[in-house]
Amino acid sequence: MPRRHTAVHPLCRFALCLIALTAAASIFSRHSFAQNPDQESAEEIVANLYAGRVVIGVAKDGIVVATMENPIEPETSPPMVVQLSNDRVAVLLGAADWWLPSEHRELARIDSELPELPPPAGLRKGPTLDATNGEEGAEASDIEQVAGRLHDRLTAIADHIHSNLNFAPNEPLLAMVLVDYVQNYGAEVWLVRYPIDQEPEQGDFWQTTVLQPQYTQLWPPEKGQPRGLVEISYPPEPASADLSVLVASGDPRIAAALSASPGLRETSNSMLNGDLEKLPAESVAAFLRDSLRAIAHPGARMIELEINKERGIGWFIAPPVEAPKPGSEQVRPSGTPSLRRPPGKPPGPGR
Repeated sequence: MPRRHTAVHPLCRFALCLIALTAAASIFSRHSFAQNPDQESAEEIVANLYAGRVVIGVAKDGIVVATMENPIEPETSPPMVVQLSNDRVAVLLGAADWWLPSEHRELARIDSELPELPPPAGLRKGPTLDATNGEEGAEASDIEQVAGRLHDRLTAIADHIHSNLNFAPNEPLLAMVLVDYVQNYGAEVWLVRYPIDQEPEQGDFWQTTVLQPQYTQLWPPEKGQPRGLVEISYPPEPASADLSVLVASGDPRIAAALSASPGLRETSNSMLNGDLEKLPAESVAAFLRDSLRAIAHPGARMIELEINKERGIGWFIAPPVEAPKPGSEQVRPSGTPSLRRPPGKPPGPGR
């Protein structure tokens, strides 16, 4: 099978590797953002985080996607799953829920908007199919179309950001995981990251630019590599916190959860042996559900679904009901974060 790939910023090639999405929740301390250099009264833009783990298991008859919330700030949500078609979902991590408190309204709600965003204004060459038998690879325009639509929306949002965010180079404002089945290809998982660049213009007024998306294919793995779980987290977790590592090390919380059922233990062994693709999706879903709940923060919310080869998308745990769609007139809750890290503060939870 030819592998869909990209030469743009390869970070990691597949599962059992925790992707370092280096924007962390501690960057979001409350701050005002001036809208133009002559404006005396400060404007402010604030954002809620979609934070936590994303764990994906490719099974015999479907792809299981599970997300678990990491409530690192007030008003966080679990990494949000958005259905784009009957065989594709997007998972959003980072700043995806934006508010203008001075106008008492939501500026953008990416999870609600993403399925209906218009086609991108312009496209660059993006991910491509590997060349096979000496033939040139075909452009993976489906992935690039989705990524381009989101890039245009984030660019519009960035027009409201005019204060120095102190982001590290190549640090993403938002990350999106795309999971789907491709006809005559099979299961695939892509990580798309949206870094920003900022330039000072006058005084404390900065121009914010959302750079071109950076693509990394996480599934299928490279030839000869283990075929385990795909795991991504926001903010980044240490490698020792990877679910696969915790299971392999006999973490007592997970061991206690799995001991309740011989089937769960068998699925765990199959995962460690790289044999998840031989198991039904329902078994993989039960394993991920119980394992993630065993290590979750108290009260953390979970989302879980299957993309079935024949029946399409079905929800084990549907996304939580969140705030109204953009345009609703609401007063922003107090104590919520905005998009600025204090100078010199490193990325990470910082709690």
